Amino acid sequence: MYRILETFVVKPDAKGRIALPSALRKALGGEVAGGFFIRRSMQETCLEMYTSRMWEEELGKIQRLNPYVREHRDFIRRFMAGVRFVEADAVGRVNIPADLAVWAHFEREVVLSTVGDFLELWDKDLYEQAPSRGESSYAELAERLMGSAGKEGDGSSREI
Repeated sequence: MYRILETFVVKPDAKGRIALPSALRKALGGEVAGGFFIRRSMQETCLEMYTSRMWEEELGKIQRLNPYVREHRDFIRRFMAGVRFVEADAVGRVNIPADLAVWAHFEREVVLSTVGDFLELWDKDLYEQAPSRGESSYAELAERLMGSAGKEGDGSSREI
């Protein structure tokens, strides 16, 4: 996992490229040179961007599934739908494939947000609307997921 503690907002250029902020390139280090895999999110209208190393780890999980089991095959097909490999140019710009940018509704600004070992790429307006969607409030979600995290002796502690 990377130690990226920021959310970044970037503006795609006329060719659909986004410039990776210098703080992000620094945090990713040499992994920027290895390129990225971009895919549609299964849960939100955003894209997910993985370094090549992290993508290989994701593929390792996928390859444990049995393609002869219909449910597994359906999941593999959906997981891999629209996956693209992209490379950063010499100044750290990444071309977002047009079909993926259209699918994610990218308009004027794109938010890069860290989620574990990958980045989510959101249209800024959709990103700002996301917390208000869903069945529970952020406070309820935080309490349910984090309320007992790290507490000793209550039988519900778990590592996160």
